[in-house]
Amino acid sequence: MLSPKVLTLAVLVLLGSLIVLVGGRGILGLSRYPVRQAADLRRQLATHDLEFEKRVQLETALLQYETDNRIKIWTAIVQAAGGAALLLGLLFTARNLRATQDKLDIDRQGQLTNRFIQATSQLGAELKGGQPNIEVRLGGIYALNRISMDWPKDYWPIADVLTAYVRHNARWSAPSLGAQESTPTTDIQGILTILGRSNPPGGFDDRHKLDLRNTDLRGAEFWDAHLEWTDFWGAHLDGAKLWGAFLCHAKLEHAHLAGAILRGAKLEGASLEGADVTGAVFDRDTVWPTGFDARGRGAMFIEDGAQAAGTGLPS
Repeated sequence: MLSPKVLTLAVLVLLGSLIVLVGGRGILGLSRYPVRQAADLRRQLATHDLEFEKRVQLETALLQYETDNRIKIWTAIVQAAGGAALLLGLLFTARNLRATQDKLDIDRQGQLTNRFIQATSQLGAELKGGQPNIEVRLGGIYALNRISMDWPKDYWPIADVLTAYVRHNARWSAPSLGAQESTPTTDIQGILTILGRSNPPGGFDDRHKLDLRNTDLRGAEFWDAHLEWTDFWGAHLDGAKLWGAFLCHAKLEHAHLAGAILRGAKLEGASLEGADVTGAVFDRDTVWPTGFDARGRGAMFIEDGAQAAGTGLPS
């Protein structure tokens, strides 16, 4: 079967041929109009007995009329033909530009696909001893972030890849006795920073959100991060720095926020059922969900810089 582009071109050629055929016959008839009109006038003159000088004057005037009008008609025909040719050229130019743009879009999509495949392959990079190659993984992480900026419609697939990486590589497991205080590895913190600073197209909502369930994010830094609607169900955020974080409508059921810094955090509409906020630090700028008794649940209110200094927290 012929492609749509070939069919369209064939239709345009057929229409152009019909226009040329019909227009050619009309133009030929129009160009002969002054000749026919002058011939009619000459036949009328032949029926009258006029003086020689008078007849010569009239014949000269008829010849001048015939010549002038033929020139005017052919000038108009040439101008119209030039305009038609220009219009046809513009149409074909527009089609060529559209085809070129389509090819550029396809090439760009192919380049982005190759970049995506290369970046995701870097996420599993390992050293010879089987240890994660953090430098290469970070390169893949930031490459994915760059792709999401260049191609916003792919933001959520990329966010899903990055959050899946966090869930797999920072999965919660109970620490052994005597284990030192944990903080996220460099690659995990890099992802959290990128996601917290991102501006997804259309924003966050119940269908478009980050999935960080059951993760070990103790001591993670989320300064002024945008985490609206994020699912932190069962996540361990003990000691996390959530200063100024936007956690509106976040799902924090059974999350562990003991000792977390929540100064200036915005938690309107967040779900904190079963969450542990013992020792979590908040201040007058912290906004809790309506009806949530932070002090009754063990959170600690910091009123000014002096009290903050006494706790070892930044003021």
